[in-house]
Amino acid sequence: MKEMLDCELAGESVIMHANRALYLQEHATLLVADTHFGKGAFFRRQGIAVPSGQSAADLQRLSRLVEQFEPQRLIVLGDVFHHRPTADEPFFKHFAAWQARHPDLTLEAVVGNHDRHVRGLTLPIDWHPHLDIGPFRLCHEPEAVQGRHVIAGHIHPAYALAAAGDRLRAPVFWMRSGVTVLPSFGALTGGWNVPEAKGSRLVMVLDGQLLPLPEL
Repeated sequence: MKEMLDCELAGESVIMHANRALYLQEHATLLVADTHFGKGAFFRRQGIAVPSGQSAADLQRLSRLVEQFEPQRLIVLGDVFHHRPTADEPFFKHFAAWQARHPDLTLEAVVGNHDRHVRGLTLPIDWHPHLDIGPFRLCHEPEAVQGRHVIAGHIHPAYALAAAGDRLRAPVFWMRSGVTVLPSFGALTGGWNVPEAKGSRLVMVLDGQLLPLPEL
């Protein structure tokens, strides 16, 4: 198993990373999906005791990816925030400090279903309904588009391995004809089990490493 995996999508070289990211080499663009920043704070406001500091830790993971790949653009494939942040939310401080660390990085996002909660907020993010880059259509929901290879998020794909009575379930990159779905980047997100669809290829994220699985 490796931290990174060289792949080809739609005739272009890309790199999968075990930090649940995809790097488009020919476009100097780093992709992640479903960061759901602020989810822990939202649950705590609802009286649910979840650990604090998760969004700050996720931003540190993003910084490591940016420092490793040195992309010109970072694009989040929807659901940047989990809810509408409050004005005094600690995450805003972390987010401002994070952006100050990467002044030359262009931060963009396609609009996800959770991002409706941040309408009207002034944020240093360029928002798009979708983005076309080379042969790729970048969007939130993984629906096929004629003439494009779709790269999306939204469903938080996961897969379970079973052997000798034991079961192991983990996030996956899910590739099928014309569509690639990234695992959710946010640490406080759940997962949806991908179907046993013929021709699908899965790469599992396990303990900071990538495990390619046999084609379904």
